[in-house]
Amino acid sequence: MQRIVSACLQQTNKFECKVDYESYLASLDRKKCKYVIVSVQENPDGTVICKINRQYNEYPVGDYLD
Repeated sequence: MQRIVSACLQQTNKFECKVDYESYLASLDRKKCKYVIVSVQENPDGTVICKINRQYNEYPVGDYLD
């Protein structure tokens, strides 16, 4: 039998503007989702690219986010 001990997602997200990026982070905070921002890049065209490690569903994250 298999059990998930800890889980984490690594994502690269592209947002159309900084407001969308900030709204996404606020939604993660509202859901009490644990996350770590690896990098944020604001481009001249106004888009924002964010690399983030975040909790998968409500599984424990172990030491992924340390």
